[in-house]
Amino acid sequence: MRILTAAVILATAVSGGAAIANDRLTDSQFIAAAKCRGLMQGADTAGIDAVLQANKAGRMGLVLDRADTARKAAATKARKASGPGGKAEMARQAADACAGFNV
Repeated sequence: MRILTAAVILATAVSGGAAIANDRLTDSQFIAAAKCRGLMQGADTAGIDAVLQANKAGRMGLVLDRADTARKAAATKARKASGPGGKAEMARQAADACAGFNV
C-alpha cells in the first residue's frame, strides 16, 4: 500500500512540474512579449511586465538584447504614429503582438 501511495505522489509531483515548465515562454515568444510591451504606449503594462519578469531568468544575453531591441523599436514606432489611422494601426499591431499573453 505504501508503494502505491508513493507512486501516486511521485506521479503527481512530476506532472505538476511539467505543467510549470510549459508556462515558460520560448525565446521567440519572449521577444514577441517585449515587442508587445513596446507597443503598449500609455496603456496598463503591469500584466506584460509581470510576464517578462517571470520569464527573464535564465535567458541568454543575446535573447535579452534582441528583446530589448524589439521593445525599443516598437516603442519608437508607437510614439511616432500620428493621426487616427496611425494610432489605429498601432492599436491593431499591439493587439496582434499581445495576443496570447493575457494582458
